[in-house]
Amino acid sequence: MIEREIVFDRNNYKSYKDFYSQIYKDLDGKDNPDFEEYDDFHYNADLLDEFLWYCHNDNVKYIFVGFDQAEIALEKTYDDYEFNIVIKIFKRFVNKYPNNELEFKDK
Repeated sequence: MIEREIVFDRNNYKSYKDFYSQIYKDLDGKDNPDFEEYDDFHYNADLLDEFLWYCHNDNVKYIFVGFDQAEIALEKTYDDYEFNIVIKIFKRFVNKYPNNELEFKDK
């Protein structure tokens, strides 16, 4: 049963760095003693992946708005490369912990 929805709107981020900062904020990273000093996971996919484990029982529906997966997968820019990694991490996370969901919306 989904208890919470978190929306990540691509239009709100100038770069992947803003995205990492928003993920940290929305997932209450400051409230986790192991991650309280990582305001943006140091833009590191491994830290994000590890952090999500702490969220595996949270029953969250993650909604990605405006993330054109096909376009991002082409990795034409470095931001696309980083966004693609984050998307893969979230896909793997919800597959491993199906009490969480992932949805993509055009806008």
